Amino acid sequence: MPCEHIGGAIICTRGGRSAQRCQFCGARSTKQCDFPVARNGKDGTCDAFMCDRCATAQSPEVDYCPPHERNKLKIMEARLRSKIGE
Repeated sequence: MPCEHIGGAIICTRGGRSAQRCQFCGARSTKQCDFPVARNGKDGTCDAFMCDRCATAQSPEVDYCPPHERNKLKIMEARLRSKIGE
């Protein structure tokens, strides 16, 4: 079982699956995007794999990927407008 040190954690995998890479720079992924999205009518999160450098912390346990951080205000405003218009 191969193990890798990532940040302060030790990550072990079973066999052939390698560690995920950051979708934005290719570095080793340490986080996933927590931006709220809907998938198939169910609430969820973006889950894009990203490294510490590309992630933007919103709180100690919540991080956004670069596209969601850049566009979060536009996205939230559009969602609010669509709810008001319902």
